[in-house]
Amino acid sequence: MTMPHRVLLAAFPARIRRRHGAELITTLAEMTDGRPSRTDRLRLVADGVRERFRLPARRPLDVLTMAAAVLVGGAIGLAAGSLAGEQTYPSMPATAPLAAHILGPQAQPDRLHRDRFHLEITHNLGAAATSSALEQQVHDIHDRLAATGWDVTAVERYRSLDQWSFSARSHGLRVSVTGYADPHRPIEVLGYPVRPATYLPLVLGGLLVGLLTGWLVGAAMADRLAASRHRVPAVVVGAVGVAILAVPTGRLYQGLLLLLRMDNGAGFDAPIHDALAWMPWPLRDPATFPDTIVPGLQTLLIGLAITALAAVTAHRPRSHGHPVPVELPPGGQAGLPNAHPST
Repeated sequence: MTMPHRVLLAAFPARIRRRHGAELITTLAEMTDGRPSRTDRLRLVADGVRERFRLPARRPLDVLTMAAAVLVGGAIGLAAGSLAGEQTYPSMPATAPLAAHILGPQAQPDRLHRDRFHLEITHNLGAAATSSALEQQVHDIHDRLAATGWDVTAVERYRSLDQWSFSARSHGLRVSVTGYADPHRPIEVLGYPVRPATYLPLVLGGLLVGLLTGWLVGAAMADRLAASRHRVPAVVVGAVGVAILAVPTGRLYQGLLLLLRMDNGAGFDAPIHDALAWMPWPLRDPATFPDTIVPGLQTLLIGLAITALAAVTAHRPRSHGHPVPVELPPGGQAGLPNAHPST
């Protein structure tokens, strides 16, 4: 079999290639006088792709295998899309010029801190500052930002506390300004990047690719288990892998729900892949994620490795056994006209 023929047959799952590969190529050559057109080759590839998406049988084990693979694949796609989308977030500006712009050129902030997705500016007015002076300072900052083109909200006082706050947005930055009646922390400015419009499409695109990939992997795994001589050990190992994958998979879908539920386009919420950080779920508030994704990522990789071990355990030798027919549309017009592999 030539290399072009092997490339064409690569679209089919292994069970078809082993049992009917040569027959498919022979039939294609006979029906096209040995000169298959590009359309004929594309039809053959399309049939192979369709076979990859088809379950070998509708048995409970196959359905469970498919469901687990699709869910895990979608979760991995979510994480990959979120990581890609995070790279499109704008960087935080330098804190010193921003502090002078927000607090005024004469202010001397007590704390300036910035990282990739967060900045903090603290300004102490002094122990002698009164509540009225603090309120006036917050209103002055509000007016200064509004006059320079920032999109600002109204200054609000929270309940009976001597605390005033508003938020402002300019291009890729959103800040919240809060004045506390506290001599140790009277004015606090927290900044976050505004979520770019590219983030959610990348997340949903990753989800779609992950679901499709999970379907392909699940169909291949279901077929392998159905014909395996070591089905019981493979199922046991696979069940252990799926059980380990359940936690990070659930976290990632939980992160997607939180994003969709809380998304107001205003600023930086926890990216979906941050849900991989380990949490004693559901004992911890799901809206708060730890700083590192390493524990969840390790759990995900361990679960995938054990699941791959299940696929190796289910390996079968290249024997013929019971043939699996290739299903073609009525009339046989896709790929091989009026031809079915013999069984």
